[in-house]
Amino acid sequence: MDDLYRDYILEQLPAPPQLRRAGQPDGELRSANPLCGDRITMMLGIADGIVREVAFTGRGCAISQASASLLTDEIRGKTVAEVEMMTPTCCST
Repeated sequence: MDDLYRDYILEQLPAPPQLRRAGQPDGELRSANPLCGDRITMMLGIADGIVREVAFTGRGCAISQASASLLTDEIRGKTVAEVEMMTPTCCST
C-alpha cells in the first residue's frame, strides 16, 4: 500500500500538466498552509455551469503539488454545484 501511494504521488511530478497560469479564469481560489508554507492558487474556466478548464500555480512539497494536480483532474467536467458540494473527506459525486 505504501508503494502504491508513493507511486501515485510520483506520477504527478515533476511537471503536472495543469501547473500553469490560466489565461482569463472565471474563478480563482487561493489557499495556504501556515504551518508548512505551502501555497496553491486554483483557477477555473467555467462555461454553461460546467468546469471546462482547471489550472493551478503554487509552491510547496511534492504532496501538496500532486494533490492539487489530482484535484484538477477530479473537478474538470463537473458542474459548479457538484464542485461546491465536495468536502475534504468526499471528493467524488
